[in-house]
Amino acid sequence: MTGNIFAISFGATIALSLASASASAQVITVPDTTTRDTVVAQADTAKEVTHTVKKGDTLWDLAQYYLKDPFRWPEIFRRNTDVVENPHWIYPGEIIRIWGDQVRPDAFARADSAGNVVAHVLTRPAPQTTPQGVPSDLTVFASPLSRAAAEMGATAIGRTANPGVRRGEVEAAPYVERRGGPAGAGKLVASVDRFGIQSTNLETRFQLNDRIYVQLPRGHVPREGDRYLSYQMGDQIAGVGQVLVPTGILRIESITSGQPPQARILRQFGEIRLDQRLIPFSDVILPPAGISPIAGGTSGKVLYVHNEPVLPSIGHYVVLSPNARTGVEVGDQFSFIDASTGRRNDASAPPVSAGIAQVVRVTPYATTAIIVSQAQPTIREGMPVRLTGKTHN
Repeated sequence: MTGNIFAISFGATIALSLASASASAQVITVPDTTTRDTVVAQADTAKEVTHTVKKGDTLWDLAQYYLKDPFRWPEIFRRNTDVVENPHWIYPGEIIRIWGDQVRPDAFARADSAGNVVAHVLTRPAPQTTPQGVPSDLTVFASPLSRAAAEMGATAIGRTANPGVRRGEVEAAPYVERRGGPAGAGKLVASVDRFGIQSTNLETRFQLNDRIYVQLPRGHVPREGDRYLSYQMGDQIAGVGQVLVPTGILRIESITSGQPPQARILRQFGEIRLDQRLIPFSDVILPPAGISPIAGGTSGKVLYVHNEPVLPSIGHYVVLSPNARTGVEVGDQFSFIDASTGRRNDASAPPVSAGIAQVVRVTPYATTAIIVSQAQPTIREGMPVRLTGKTHN
């Protein structure tokens, strides 16, 4: 799926959020005579449509089919963040839920006849308020930008106030390496299963569980069970390095003397083709969930927006200039700073936070982050960023 497919305007995102809020069921507050807390019971017994993901499905397509508007895909993503780690990738067998009152009647009727309509009941505790005169847990910063960034962190769409990094977001993240990529990389050399219709290497695309002969990176001895990352070369960033775009994770499954090792595709992030490069895959070590706001953090700028979307939004990857030498870690959060008027001249305006991105990959060359919250539709290359949240150690 191209970046343009995922590009949505910020105004549309806000409109969808408001529409969702207006459809909420009645809220009943029940006093508790033993404590100062209250319990909010959300009388929500609305119907939900469930969809089991099939090969080739995308959130864009599901929004088109069920909601009659592909640009409403963020609604489906936000409803299913416990299932979908990265909105760019959904996998066969995953069960996606969609609010029934939003589904177009013909699609709802077909889902109902197939037994894919279920009731949804939800209760939750009331939000806590801070008594007057008692300081809250939110650190008060002198900087209006830092204060705005801290407030945005508590309302990141589709995430909790202190989100943890998701494994799939790290594994699929593009990142910056030396120009030309790692030295001595291996490559995908041939399909184990032969095709009935002849095709060129360029036309050959692989899918989950397909088997491929591989040439291992220089100096690596084939061992069954070892895993490798396939990738394609991305854009070069002047004076920084080259973007590597992961396409999949493969595992060595068969070794025959005199032949290249056979590997099977375990995970797929993009199109996997012959002649793509191969490097060892290292297990992702996720930091503990939780972010502490900070003031005066490392500053930098946006170097690159992956897939060149018209309007970068939640779920898109960005590459930032701070790198491993500046102390940035996976899980940290950066705020995008917008100090422009939005006009075609150089006039400036008081800086505001345009959004928040969470770090998913750090190299000696640059930092990769994923957009997790957005307040302005202006995220772009060259925009200043500042570190405003550190992951808990």
